[in-house]
Amino acid sequence: MKKILLVMSLFLLAPGILKAEAIDSDNDGLSDSDEALYYTDPNNPDTDGDTFLDGVEVAHGYSPHKGPSVAMHQFDYDKDGLNDWLEHWFKSDIGKGDTDGDNVNDFDEVMRGNNPIDISTSTQFARWIEVDRTQQRLNYFVDKVKVLNLPVSTGNPGTETPTGDFSILKMIPTKAYIGIDYNLQNVKWNMEFRKGGYYIHGTYWHNDFGIRTHSHGCVNLSTPDAELLYKYMDIGVPVKIIGETPKKRNIGT
Repeated sequence: MKKILLVMSLFLLAPGILKAEAIDSDNDGLSDSDEALYYTDPNNPDTDGDTFLDGVEVAHGYSPHKGPSVAMHQFDYDKDGLNDWLEHWFKSDIGKGDTDGDNVNDFDEVMRGNNPIDISTSTQFARWIEVDRTQQRLNYFVDKVKVLNLPVSTGNPGTETPTGDFSILKMIPTKAYIGIDYNLQNVKWNMEFRKGGYYIHGTYWHNDFGIRTHSHGCVNLSTPDAELLYKYMDIGVPVKIIGETPKKRNIGT
């Protein structure tokens, strides 16, 4: 029995028998297997030539492909719409626009709450919209991670966008908004989140998104941003409105 235990101990301690050391051909801090994961050059310690080692850049959240000082969330290696940081969060392939090969690109799948690495689409991620009145931003979350961060204009003081938990109730591609002091025709990409005429919608009559409040209670987006959100939206998606309406209409850049 003692001989068996001694042999087992030597076997476990012997390097490379049960757990081989990761090979790092260029000594940049990324193993060759991780180089394949990040699509970096295993024989070049600085793939993008910005004087920073690939391993150092990855460890600090920077792209080893686009330097210097370009973060992973600012770069999209495969140009599928899903940045490299999000690709790693969802475990999709940063070098393939359609990781699971189902003819739907990774960004489209994530935006709809589908798993980009599961062709069966049986895995559904929770998703919701959060509007921050204080920051004048709209954030779109999937699987608890922020996928979109868009500038908005919420309701003015006296006609604030209501806070609370809501959901998308209705979707209308084109709508008119008519009131005592406004008549806005052909407004695009309208998503009602509270009865009584409270919508998230596109806006063509100003460009103050993220800078100042501007509405009678709706959430104003630029028309292109509203179109993007509308494309992936569904009835029932939760909407959370938080924060305080700025006391001054101009809240800075």
